[in-house]
Amino acid sequence: MIEDRAGPIAELVGRDLPDNPPEGFLPVLPRTGFHMMMGQFYGRMENGALVLGFRCSPRHMNNHGTCHGGMLASFADFSAYSLRLAAELRVTSIPTASLSMEYLRPVRQGDWVESRVQLTKRGRNLIFCKVTGTVEMTPVFTASGIFVAGPHDPGGLEALSVVLGGS
Repeated sequence: MIEDRAGPIAELVGRDLPDNPPEGFLPVLPRTGFHMMMGQFYGRMENGALVLGFRCSPRHMNNHGTCHGGMLASFADFSAYSLRLAAELRVTSIPTASLSMEYLRPVRQGDWVESRVQLTKRGRNLIFCKVTGTVEMTPVFTASGIFVAGPHDPGGLEALSVVLGGS
């Protein structure tokens, strides 16, 4: 028998901590589907690059009392928004071809997690990057990603419109 899970899920999401993003972080507009399940992400421009962040809440926790590795991998993957800007592909979808994670330190409930992307190589069809996740500037994960220059996707830029201020 399949039980109704909407109630427990709504209760868990209802226990989310206040996001309280650091100064300068503005909301990334949610897109449909899985992105909505991860909670609110924020971004700010820093030295010409997009830094993304989120507050680790009860919905993100695993059975060990730390942020679930799948959430951190999803956040690293979400950092492709930063890569789109770095690779000058603002309105191009860049689906993930490969993402390799290294978990360095546990992320605790209440931590503010940030990601910074370094474009390492851009070929004709593939884009390579390194993502570093930090809590209070201490690395908590690194990821290596390969993305494919895909179809036109103005929705990605629209999701960043608040952060980018219409630029």
